[in-house]
Amino acid sequence: MEEKINIIQQEHSAKINQAKSLKELDEIYIALFGKSGKITLLPKEFPALSVEEKKRIGPLFNQVKEQLEKEINEKRTEIREESYKKLSDESFTLPGTAWEARKRKGHLHPLTIFEKKIADLFGELGFQQYDGPEIETDLNNFELLNIPPNHPSRDMWDTLYIRNKEQVTSNKLLLRTHATASQPRILKEFKPPIRMMVIGRCFRYENLDPRHEHTFDQFDLIYVDKGLSMANLQYLSEYFLKAMLGKDIKVRLSPGYYPFTEPSAHIFGTCVFCKGSGCKICGQTGELELAGAGMIHPEVLKNCGIDPNVYSGIAWGVGPGRMAMLKYGIDDLRLFNSGNLNFLQGLKYESK
Repeated sequence: MEEKINIIQQEHSAKINQAKSLKELDEIYIALFGKSGKITLLPKEFPALSVEEKKRIGPLFNQVKEQLEKEINEKRTEIREESYKKLSDESFTLPGTAWEARKRKGHLHPLTIFEKKIADLFGELGFQQYDGPEIETDLNNFELLNIPPNHPSRDMWDTLYIRNKEQVTSNKLLLRTHATASQPRILKEFKPPIRMMVIGRCFRYENLDPRHEHTFDQFDLIYVDKGLSMANLQYLSEYFLKAMLGKDIKVRLSPGYYPFTEPSAHIFGTCVFCKGSGCKICGQTGELELAGAGMIHPEVLKNCGIDPNVYSGIAWGVGPGRMAMLKYGIDDLRLFNSGNLNFLQGLKYESK
């Protein structure tokens, strides 16, 4: 019996060592440990052994069994690692392109890189990032922001509501239509002075085109303190746009309308394509609308428990996707979420 066990070990150790594939290893494992495997059937012969032989054969059998199992597992790991190495050394040629075969390295999504840069910029000014929910109540998304039911401004949003049994409008659930929906949460959760920013997904029932998506990211800034004015808003606008699009850009504020700010402003910057001389993209004006902002409406502050006679606030927002289109010269917003590897790999962008 002892000789039989040693022969099984020697023969199968050699087979394990010579195996070139996981399939071969599986066959060896079944031959040893399967229902009719040699190791599986051996214990059935033990009753015929004497007590002294059992004392000697038992430990030897266990030792050989464990050793063979260990050798199979180690060989399996070795074969897998060799396979991974071969894959990592291969070059990929993307179909439908003229690119040369090359190694494809992973990287963060361009919008993720762009949004991180925005967060870092305002982080240097003491703003903290707030992570608000993507499923919101009508109360936070509209009513507390000075947009009551049946208000005409609700026509500006094509809202995606989530069906629920609750019929009270303020408690209805929806996919947030703008990052500003987190503003009431921030104003109620923190005490002034407040410096917060929100970067996150928003959703609208949109007709898709090169400048519109049903799912998109928004950046929102909430700044509440004593004595804030439009001068602070102008500074933040210039600070952001010069850092993202170049120091030569000129920033202009134009009167606008948002229900949750008063006064409101559209933020224009020098056209990055024609450098202010006028072109088709900017409509020969030499500038592009890049963001929206305003002083937080006194009613919004009051709705969230902040005295508008003591504090004032700034709300400032931009679509990172549209900003990235300008930065990288992209003509279709839909490309960012398309999963098109040709686009993502070919895009020239800052990696940090």
